[in-house]
Amino acid sequence: MLRSVFVFLIFFSAYVSAGYYDGTEGLTGEALKAKLHTIIDGQKALKYTTSGNTDWYDGVKMDVWEALVYTDSACPDETPKCGLVQLLYLDDVRHMDQANRGKSKNDSWDREHVWPKSRGFKKQSQDGYTDLHHLRPADRNINGAHSNYGYDNGGKPVYDKLVDGSQVLSGAYLDKANESFEPTDRAKGQIARMLFYMAVRYEKGDSASPENMPDLIILDSNEKQSGQPSIGDLCTLLEWHEKFAVTHFEKRRNNRVEELQGNRNPFIDHPEFADAIWASKCS
Repeated sequence: MLRSVFVFLIFFSAYVSAGYYDGTEGLTGEALKAKLHTIIDGQKALKYTTSGNTDWYDGVKMDVWEALVYTDSACPDETPKCGLVQLLYLDDVRHMDQANRGKSKNDSWDREHVWPKSRGFKKQSQDGYTDLHHLRPADRNINGAHSNYGYDNGGKPVYDKLVDGSQVLSGAYLDKANESFEPTDRAKGQIARMLFYMAVRYEKGDSASPENMPDLIILDSNEKQSGQPSIGDLCTLLEWHEKFAVTHFEKRRNNRVEELQGNRNPFIDHPEFADAIWASKCS
């Protein structure tokens, strides 16, 4: 059973990728970025929260909560509705009943905007607000520590608060002076690829309805948050992308997100695209 599902996922990924990236051959820099934008543009936007959506497995009244239970499922293949979701930062799973829907307990999980929504899309009517390619289940305490900071190496250790009130090292770091957050190693490569996707998906020309999005830009610095649609640190993200390779979980998740909203993350399918676009900006 497990082997047949694994083979199916490999076949499915290869099938969707064949032809999906036609026209990108030989392109680099802004030309490749522009071509990828035309390929992944115009996904189906979900509701952030749908009133009355109490069954997160029936596909009815689908919202981001229900979508994440599917895209980030930690359930075995033989029991796909076990109710468990994989967290982004921690090597840990939580039950869907622990979703932070007003409970705000230490073992709750949030819908983490990897590209913070305050950096360009504060309204739920903006496509980036509900784009599943950068929305992930995350421990509420670590999500809170990340806040709207950019990304880079260094800082003071971030502690995770447990249900009994005790604290343990999470493996993440926060540098308030540098306005940056260093995630755990298990999340670094994934975060880089999600941010690369966002910077390509939302370009100039997406400001009209229904997208209502600004041009998202990755900078090679972490500047004080001012509500601008930018984030850093580009060269650090490229390093994380190279060091922490695409995982099977990411590939499966990419397939599932496409099922729900109709587009893919090119940097999971073709990791080499990141260097082809941005490497020239980093020594």
